[in-house]
Amino acid sequence: MAGIAPRALCPGTDVFATPHGFFVVRSDVGCFLQAPACHAPGTVAIQGLHPACRGGHHYVGEASGTAVCILRGDTFHRAPDLSAAPSPGALPLHLTCRGGDHYASWGGRFSIVFLARGVVLSVADLTTGAEAEETPLAPAARHGLYYYAPGATHLAFLAMDEQQGLCSQICSSTGHREVLPVHADVASFLPSGLASVHGSAFGAWERVQLIQNETDEPLPGSHEITRKVGRVEEKLANWTFAGASSPAPVELSVALLQAQFSLPPAYGGLGLRTEQEEWEAVVEEGEELRVILQPRQKLYWWQYVLGLGQRPLLFCRGLKVTRSPAPPTNVPLPSSDALEAGV
Repeated sequence: MAGIAPRALCPGTDVFATPHGFFVVRSDVGCFLQAPACHAPGTVAIQGLHPACRGGHHYVGEASGTAVCILRGDTFHRAPDLSAAPSPGALPLHLTCRGGDHYASWGGRFSIVFLARGVVLSVADLTTGAEAEETPLAPAARHGLYYYAPGATHLAFLAMDEQQGLCSQICSSTGHREVLPVHADVASFLPSGLASVHGSAFGAWERVQLIQNETDEPLPGSHEITRKVGRVEEKLANWTFAGASSPAPVELSVALLQAQFSLPPAYGGLGLRTEQEEWEAVVEEGEELRVILQPRQKLYWWQYVLGLGQRPLLFCRGLKVTRSPAPPTNVPLPSSDALEAGV
């Protein structure tokens, strides 16, 4: 089962919850998701992320309204919502509030998770650190991928479960824990979520044609090689698109698939860049080739195909010919930055 990629691989990604629902921010695709809850979402809406809201280290939705705190380094900005520009003035984080691994907001307070220390710091104000209270973080809760506060007395985190896949684990102040599977329409929007829902990415050479000379004489001739090129139009999730800034569904699908294919295999990706491929709807193309086949010679024509699970989704442009029925062994696409960095 493919794991969900951590923030280190996908800067500008985060989750948070407010009375208005559960949110997933994806700076890399320029959008954010809003659902009533992550485990039983109902209507899942996609909206465009304002360009000035991209690239935050952390995103914290304030429980008192629609405002979102966008943390970058030791400062933060407030945006009225993620589709609008944040305030121009940066606010400093208090010294005690800096360097947290995760941030959440609930009931007018902020929680800051320090994983190495195994504690959660609760403050009334990020700029003053007022009314600070520190509580231990349960050992089992130290391995979450993303943390958020679903209520004033709960802290939750997303983590992979061997039986149920991606789950939300909701911890109460009394120590009770509830584990709920994350709905597929929400999981699909998270980094590497497409692989956790649809299956890991694959890349394979597919034979498109065989031409052969069954005589004992050289055989000149023309041959029409027919292949598919482009993206298979398949629905990735049951999303609605709200607001004038929302992307077209096709644009989002392409961006999410490109991001998925670029991730390392540990997260259901291939570590490959695919932006240079043809991402328009798949069409059939023919190419006439003139070759001289030697006596008893066979030529095998191959095309590289990418997909998720067992479903082909992208037919690449490049063709390769072999004299053997075994497919080629090379990969005809460049490596992504994540793979080259050894992540």
